[in-house]
Amino acid sequence: MSAPPSVVIFDLDGVIRDWNDDELAVLETSFGLEPGEIVTVAFDGELGRAATTGELTYRVWMDEIRRRIMARHGAGVAAALDEWERNVGRVDIEMLTLLRSVRTLVPAVVLSNGTTRLRRDLYALDLTDEFDQIFNTAEIGIAKPEPAVFLHVLDELGREPSEVVFIDDLAANVEGARSVGIRSHQHLGREGTAAFLGEVGVVVD
Repeated sequence: MSAPPSVVIFDLDGVIRDWNDDELAVLETSFGLEPGEIVTVAFDGELGRAATTGELTYRVWMDEIRRRIMARHGAGVAAALDEWERNVGRVDIEMLTLLRSVRTLVPAVVLSNGTTRLRRDLYALDLTDEFDQIFNTAEIGIAKPEPAVFLHVLDELGREPSEVVFIDDLAANVEGARSVGIRSHQHLGREGTAAFLGEVGVVVD
């Protein structure tokens, strides 16, 4: 049996932070946009990758999203874009409680495919002090699921792959972590994630 991890690495979005997609879909529809259209443009392969590796700052990225959406729909959709930009999502309280339980046992860090606005978002959500360390791919220059980003985090933590575990809601990111030897779990809900943590020796329930 493997030893319990000395660090737990959490993803942010879809694990600790949830996005109010339903409300944003209603907003988009009211302005004649397709539900989810803004986020689809925002994370279009090239544009999304540039934002999450820091090639584009948040401001430049957002301005390009605005340009593309307004080219399709006109200046009348500006208010929808303003509201989308103001949105910072919501904290999943159940997962925040689990995170805090983990931290009573071992350090917990976050690895997020964030933009250069990530730290501001964490501050707005009162999450800055909930992690022992923050890893933002826009600051690192490599985004998940690239194996190199996990190797970078391991190096910064001074840990071997066998000494950490990783939790993310996206299967591709989980596979990226596993490719360098990190025990990983795809988060589908608190119960399953708590069970995984218990299996690796971090008993939170």
